[in-house]
Amino acid sequence: MVLSEKIDGIEVISFNTDRINALNVESIKPHIMRLFDIPYTRAVIDLDGVNYLDSTGFAMFLHLLRVSRSNYCTFRLCSLTPHARELFELLHLHTALEIYPDRQSHTALEIYPDRQSCLESYLRIGP
Repeated sequence: MVLSEKIDGIEVISFNTDRINALNVESIKPHIMRLFDIPYTRAVIDLDGVNYLDSTGFAMFLHLLRVSRSNYCTFRLCSLTPHARELFELLHLHTALEIYPDRQSHTALEIYPDRQSCLESYLRIGP
């Protein structure tokens, strides 16, 4: 359900499910949480293909934010579907989390014209 790879020292997490909800969040969360056991971990959570998030999924991201900050780690979200992006904005989570249009391309989407890709953001400015 959770796929992980390391690119240039950055942990990249993606999912092979189109939903993050109460039925699967307890199997997803431990895979991501273990990354934040190591101080200064940098991670990208790629939500490409995740079309549905319920309140439990959003709570997981807020919990990850708190835990990562307490251990000097950072994570960034990328590749949100239009529906997921709309929900993050509706709940004002886009102000607390760093969200990028995509993982690696050099052209940002119209909605984030001032931002580079998610991986580039780590490579250029660090954590």
